[in-house]
Amino acid sequence: MPKVVIELPSGVRREFVELQVRRAIEAEMARLAFVEDVAKRLNLEDEDIKEIEVLREEAWQEFKKELKLG
Repeated sequence: MPKVVIELPSGVRREFVELQVRRAIEAEMARLAFVEDVAKRLNLEDEDIKEIEVLREEAWQEFKKELKLG
C-alpha cells in the first residue's frame, strides 16, 4: 500500500489531519464498494466500470474548475 507524507504547518494539529484523512479513506472505500455493488447488480463488465470511472473523473475535473479548486 502506498504511503503519503504530509508536512504540517505550525499550529496544525496532527490528530485533526489524521482523523480527516481516515474519514476520506473510509469514504473512498465506501464509494468503491458501492460501485462494485451497482456493477454486480447491473451485470456490468470491467470495461464498463472503467468507462464510468473515466467519465466520473472528467466530471470531477470540471466541477473542480467551477469551484476554483485547482
